[in-house]
Amino acid sequence: MNISIAIEKFDPGVGGAERYCWDLAHYLAGQGHGIVIICRKGKAPAHGSIRLRCVGTIAFPQFLRHLSFALMHFLTARRLEGYRHFCVGNTFFMDFYQPHGGSHRAWFLRETLMFGQPFRTVRRLMMRMSPKDMVQRAMEWWIFSVVKPQVIAISQMVASDITRFFPFPKDRIHLVPNGVNIRRYHPGNREYREEIRRRYRIGNEEYVFLFVAQNPRLKGYHILVEACRTLAPRPFRVLVVGPCGDWMESEAMGLGDRMIFAGRVDDLHKVYPACDCLVHPTFYDACSLVVLESLASGTPVITTSANGAGMFIEKGSGTVIKPGDVPALVSAMKDAMEAGRKEAVICGMLRDHTEVFARVEELMTRYEH
Repeated sequence: MNISIAIEKFDPGVGGAERYCWDLAHYLAGQGHGIVIICRKGKAPAHGSIRLRCVGTIAFPQFLRHLSFALMHFLTARRLEGYRHFCVGNTFFMDFYQPHGGSHRAWFLRETLMFGQPFRTVRRLMMRMSPKDMVQRAMEWWIFSVVKPQVIAISQMVASDITRFFPFPKDRIHLVPNGVNIRRYHPGNREYREEIRRRYRIGNEEYVFLFVAQNPRLKGYHILVEACRTLAPRPFRVLVVGPCGDWMESEAMGLGDRMIFAGRVDDLHKVYPACDCLVHPTFYDACSLVVLESLASGTPVITTSANGAGMFIEKGSGTVIKPGDVPALVSAMKDAMEAGRKEAVICGMLRDHTEVFARVEELMTRYEH
C-alpha cells in the first residue's frame, strides 16, 4: 500500500501532531508500505524508505502560509497515483483525516472561555474577523461538508464535536484514541525519582504537582496559579515544564520557590513518576498526550472536561473538573495531597502507540475514499 501523509512540519520535536505523523510514518514504513511525506519542511526520517516532498509556500502571514500549503499539497498529492492520502489538518484533499487538534469550531468556543466578559465577546469578534480563522473555518467546512473523508477521531469528545457542528455521517467516523509508547512511559521509571528531585532541588518527602504545556495559556496556567495562591498555606511544589516566558514568573509572583520553572526537558519519561500528580486544567485538548503519558507512568492526573483524554481517567487514576473552575481545582489538589503519593490505576483502554497505528493501518486497508 502506498500512503501520503500531509503535515506542515515533519519533525517530532515540534508538537503532538508532528510526533504522531513521525511515529505513524515510521511504523507504516516498517510494515513495508511506501510512504511519501508532503510538508513545508522536515527532519530527515530514520527509515530509508520514507520520502520527503517539501513544497514551497508563502511564509507570511500565517493564513497565507496555511492556504498556500493546502494548495501545494493538493497539486502534489493528486499526481501520486494509487496512493491513500492521510492528513491531520491545513489541507482540503484527503482520503483519511485525523483532526489531531480536534474541531476548529469547538476549539474556538472553548479557547475563548479563558477570558471573562466582556473580553470574551470582544475576543470572539476579533478572532472571527481574522483571515486565519476564516481560512480554517472554510477548510473545516469543505472537509466535513464536501470531501467527507474517513475520519479517525482521537477521542470521543472529538467525534461528538464533529457531529455537533456538521451533518457528517457517523459511519465515517472511527474512534481510534491516542496511544503511548509504553516501553518509554511506565511506572518502572520511578527509579529516577531521586535523580530528578535532586536536579530541581526538591526534597524526597515534598508533594509535587507537575504542569506540562507548550501553550500554557490554553492549558490553564493562570487557573493553576490562582489555585496555588489559595493553597499557599499548605506545603507543596509545582514543577512547570515547557517554554517559560517572563510573564509566567510574573504571574506567579508571591508564590516564592513553590513554582519551579524547568523549561523544556528531554527526559520527560523520568519526570512524570518523580512527581506526585499532573495538573492539566486545560480549556481545550482533543486528547492530551501529556495526560496519557502521565497515566502510563503511574502518576495521577487532574484535568478538565474539555480534554478528550478525560475518557481515560477512572476511579483511582485522577479527577476531571470543569474548565476554568478554580474552587474545583483547589478541591481536587487538596484531595490529591491528602491521599499522598499514590500510583494511578492504569486505564484498560490505554494502548501502546503501535497498537493504535496498527488500527489506523487496518482502516486504510479496509476503506477507499
